[in-house]
Amino acid sequence: MASTKPATPYSTAGTVSAPLNLDSLAPKGEHQAVQLNGSKRKNYRPVPKVTLTSLTPNNSGTLRRINSVVIPIVYSDKFYKDVLDPSLDDINKLLYYGDIPVGAICCRFENLGSTSAAKQPTLVILTLAILAPYRSQSLGTALLTTALRSALHPTTPPPPIPSTDKTNTRASLVPAPPRKPVRRAMAHVQVGNDDAQRFYERLGFKKTETVKDYYSKMQPRDAVLMVCDDIAAALGETPNGA
Repeated sequence: MASTKPATPYSTAGTVSAPLNLDSLAPKGEHQAVQLNGSKRKNYRPVPKVTLTSLTPNNSGTLRRINSVVIPIVYSDKFYKDVLDPSLDDINKLLYYGDIPVGAICCRFENLGSTSAAKQPTLVILTLAILAPYRSQSLGTALLTTALRSALHPTTPPPPIPSTDKTNTRASLVPAPPRKPVRRAMAHVQVGNDDAQRFYERLGFKKTETVKDYYSKMQPRDAVLMVCDDIAAALGETPNGA
């Protein structure tokens, strides 16, 4: 009987990003100015420190809690194991507002090795969640655009974890090659969730079809398939149709 070779274990980077510039993402006036000590002379506009960090087994519980509060779906243990795939280290992220975890994005890739126009390599957004008190600050936009940019401009995955039960060779510790650029993305949005549909439309996604009975434990059960056929154009990196 043929044996199945286990996948090479890779460490996740777990690095915290530099603070994000939300002003570059938010519409004018998104962050409300406030007055300090009743002064009429000067307004102070609070600038939150917002950072992203990679998903790891240590913060997987935080991801579960955020999803359980925001999304009315219970995801399986397999889901939370799969999103820790080291090849998604630059895609799947937790978002911190100051020192508080308030959001997360989880994705996967489909058809990565395909050369067929009918089955293009695609970034699939599985979950995108922001806790209610922290919405309308472009945090969801920051998570999604970071994932789109990472799909289009992949980085080298983190190096493999040295084995503790066999001899490590130079070849076994070579990082996997970067993914090929992915230029297409998609997401499912529950029918009736107009705010989510408009959110994706603002970022270059278009409604393509309604998928019947996509959700098994939610009402309504149907989903709108939102597709971005040109990530580069959606990010403003190339003109539409170029």
